Order: sequence, then structure tokens, then C-alpha cells
Amino acid sequence: MKLITTGKYPVIFAGILLVALIGTLDFITGSEISFSIFYLIPLFYVTWFTGRKWGFVFSVICAITWLGMDSLEARNFSVNAVHYWNALVRFGFFSVIVYLVSELKNHKENLEENIRKRTADLQNEIIEHEKAKNEIIKKNNQLRELTKKIETIKEEENLRIAREIHDELGQSLTALNLEVMWINKKYSGNKDLYDRTLMISQIINETIRSVRKISSSLRPRLLDQLGLLPAIESLAKEFQTKTKIDCLTELPAEKIEISQNTSATMFRICQEALTNAARHSLAKCVSISITREHNNTVLMSVKDDGKGMDEDKINGELKGLGILGMKERAFNLGGKLEVLSNPDLGTEIVLEIPLENKK
Repeated sequence: MKLITTGKYPVIFAGILLVALIGTLDFITGSEISFSIFYLIPLFYVTWFTGRKWGFVFSVICAITWLGMDSLEARNFSVNAVHYWNALVRFGFFSVIVYLVSELKNHKENLEENIRKRTADLQNEIIEHEKAKNEIIKKNNQLRELTKKIETIKEEENLRIAREIHDELGQSLTALNLEVMWINKKYSGNKDLYDRTLMISQIINETIRSVRKISSSLRPRLLDQLGLLPAIESLAKEFQTKTKIDCLTELPAEKIEISQNTSATMFRICQEALTNAARHSLAKCVSISITREHNNTVLMSVKDDGKGMDEDKINGELKGLGILGMKERAFNLGGKLEVLSNPDLGTEIVLEIPLENKK
């Protein structure tokens, strides 16, 4: 069938053979067994594969063939014109079939064309969507790289400023205080000068403490000198002193090798989590734990026993609590951060960062 439908003329030839075969069978079986319905087979076949024009031609051929078989069988009617009237009715019936088949074929082709166009449009939309998606991913990656670079520059700049404040400004203030104390001792007999130099010395000492505090907030010296764990321990003690909230630490005894960027990120996240606990949780106790996992990651948890939050707050209102910033810091180092909380059951910030990350 595939071979005879490759062109118009093979189809016409095959249709003629079918009409001849059906007419022959109709003649052999006589009037008792009718093969008239089978004329629709070549009619449908030719109309479908060649079009309406040849379908009408075959309507004539089928009607004439049927008329010829009736004539050869010598079927008697009261009026001879009945033969021709029946042939005309058959031609009309065949023509209606040709029209319906051609309309069906046109409808099918139009439907297929619409499907092809719609498919092509959908494919183009998918391609455009993929391009837009890839562009968004590219921009997001660029934005994250920029954020990571900014954070790195920020930490480096904090370190530089902290050192300059502590070393240069701190030393200058200390030297200035020594000079003031020398004047205080030298002119201790002058009560007015003695009192004023003593007051200046106290102001200088307060300024030195403020300088140390600012330097420590910019970049804790313990973080660079002794590493993350002592810096976390110091942060917990400072938090407990300031807020009067118990702060417990559970840190590994052995030292964990962590890169400077990872250490700084973990420290900042812990700092932010403690700040959130102090401001929003109404907690009485906060615990900090750091463990090394078997999958070569370091896990840090900051948990409080405060009022907690429901799921809506976790998903919606946490933007103002610095959670997005903490998550972004974790993501930039290939880690992840989760917030676990329930009303009246406290809140836990869980950070997991791979140790092999040397960024």
C-alpha cells in the first residue's frame, strides 16, 4: 500500500483495478448478493489520496460500472429508464461521499497544520523560556559571584581597618595616656591640673575600650589568631555578659581545619543568629554547637528556648531577621542554612558547610 500511495497515478490505477474487481464479483454473485457497498472502498481510497476532482471521476466510473453490471444481468424493470435513474442516484450518493471524504481530508490536513504550527510555536516558546531561564540563572550566578566578592572584600577591609584601629589608633591613645599620666604625676601638687589630667586619662581609657570594641566587631582578633572555635567561645561569653541570657557552647575538642573565608562566614552567621535570639526570641538560654560530620562537612547549630515562630513567619517575615543574608552567605560557600522553629518551642538555625571548600 505504501508503494501505490507514493504518487497520484499509481493510486488511480489501483482504484480502477478495485472497481473492476468489485464489478466482476458483483456480476458473478448476481442480484442475490450485492457488492454495491464495496464500491465505496476505491471511491474513498482515490478521493483521500488524489483529491476531490478524481473522486468525482471515480463516482462516474463506479456508477457506470454498477449500471453495466445491472445491464449484463438483464434485470427487468417496468420502465427502462429506471436503470439510468438508479445510476444517477448512485452517482449522487457517490458524489456526496466524495465531498464528505474530501472535506474530512481537508479538515484533517488543517488540523495537522494547526497542530504543527502550534507545536512549532510551543517549541519556540520553550526555547525562549529556556533562554530566559538560562539568562536568569546566569545573572543569578553573576550576582552571587559579585556578592561573594563583595563579602570577601568587606571582610578583608574589615580586617585591615580593625588592625589599623587596634594597632595604630590604640597605640597612639595608649601613648597619649602615658603622657597625660606623666603630667599628672609631675604636677600632682597642682590640684586643679591633677584633677583635669586624671579626667583626661579616664576619657582616654574609655576611648581605648571603645576602639577595642569597634575593632573586635569589625574583625575579632581571636578569629585570625586562634581560629573559629575560640572566637565562638569568646562571642558566647560576650553575648551572655551583655544580654544576661545563658549561652552554652558545645565545641569539638580537636581543632578543625577551616579556611579563613569559611571561618569568617560561620562566625558572622553565629553572630547574626545570636543577635536575632536576643532581639526577638525572649529566650532564657541559647546553645551553640559545632560538629564535624562524616560526610566531611562542618555543622553549626544555634538554638534558643524562646517563643519560636510558625511556618508563615519562617517563610515570610524572616526577611527582616537577616535570614536571607545568612542563607546567601552559606550558599556562596557551597553550604546550606535551615531555620527550624515552632511556636513556644524555640528556634534553631542549622548551618552545614563543606570542609573541602577553600574559597
